[in-house]
Amino acid sequence: MRLRTLLRSSAAAYLTPVLVVFILVGMSDVAHWTTRGYWPSVTGNSTYSLPFLLTGCAGLAAWEGARLTRGRVFTQPAVRSPLVITGYILLPVLVAGVIAMLAALFLSASGAGAGLGLPDFRMLGVELLLLLANILAGYLVGRRWPAAFSVPLVLVGAFFVSAYPRSWSIMWIRNLVGSGMAECCSIDQVIDPRTLWSAAAFATGLVLACVLVIVFRTSKAAVAGSLALIVAGTVMGAHFARDLGASPVQGRPDEELSCQASGRFRVCLWPEVRNQAMIRSEAAGIAGRLSAAGVPMHETFTMSLRPEASEAKLGIAPDARPDEVSAGVVTGVLPSPPACVAEGRYPGGEAEAPLAAWLLLTSGSAVETARAMAGSEAAGMAEKVRQLPQSVQLDWYKRNAEAMRSCSMRPQLIPVTGAK
Repeated sequence: MRLRTLLRSSAAAYLTPVLVVFILVGMSDVAHWTTRGYWPSVTGNSTYSLPFLLTGCAGLAAWEGARLTRGRVFTQPAVRSPLVITGYILLPVLVAGVIAMLAALFLSASGAGAGLGLPDFRMLGVELLLLLANILAGYLVGRRWPAAFSVPLVLVGAFFVSAYPRSWSIMWIRNLVGSGMAECCSIDQVIDPRTLWSAAAFATGLVLACVLVIVFRTSKAAVAGSLALIVAGTVMGAHFARDLGASPVQGRPDEELSCQASGRFRVCLWPEVRNQAMIRSEAAGIAGRLSAAGVPMHETFTMSLRPEASEAKLGIAPDARPDEVSAGVVTGVLPSPPACVAEGRYPGGEAEAPLAAWLLLTSGSAVETARAMAGSEAAGMAEKVRQLPQSVQLDWYKRNAEAMRSCSMRPQLIPVTGAK
């Protein structure tokens, strides 16, 4: 069959634009979740299209399979093997899926304002494996039953398997079908390879099982072998995902950080951060003003996911504005809650917002910035504390900071001098 004839007779050639538009509309509400300028996040966010992509392509493949059965292609003498015929017929469906994948990637990249860069090819490879697995499975269902029954069955089944596990609490199943990739990534994270291996193992088992059935038809040995491959792929995938949570990510290597001194402070930023000179200057200035006020201060601020004990976390976006730098520095200066927080009541949490507001005001931030970050009530309390002598303010801060580090100590938000 000539390529022109194949394209003219394939439903995928006509429905690819519909599939692309459907995916772009479906992703329009999630594109803004991408971490700006960070390509692993761009790639991960594009996998939100997987349920729509896999469902559409599996349905197209079921149609092609039913069409071949209706035409009795495999009951007649053939020069080519069943696998070659299948591959040739399903090629337009696979191309349609790849085009839709690239469209989702483009939408995600444009929503993130990503500049020149490369996507995470590991995630794209796993996405392609899942696409191939769904296409072959849908095709075999179409080979088994007429299109009027097989196509709706495949559409419902593929969407259920690819979409619904995202909402389940059974984490290994979520990673098995590729849902974990969508959780990648904030700028200080990368995808955990185990979630990729999990989805790849499951998809590979399904692909090999389908190929076995295509080549050897429905003989008992082929059916038994295909079931064994599916079980093996599922077990291997579950093994890789056994310790993964809802967000299968890990810390980005600190070697990628760019660390430079700005005055007496050292600021470490990721390469994707814009206006690095401004951010370093702002962060060092804020830290200097807080240090001059008597606030204990680390001399290194880093965007690392897990800073060292001698470092403070700088939690900012890649395109942070000066007021957002202030909030990022203050977040790193605030004491981290103790590990026992998850076990019971944490009275020290009441001090977080007032201390954050006081730190912002002490660093020179506007009252509006303090209200936006900590709330109007906390900002009002911090303004009243700021009217007290410096020594009283510092005692107030240190006492409440100590309460934030404790599981039982209650904060004293009203200074002993009577600020109300």
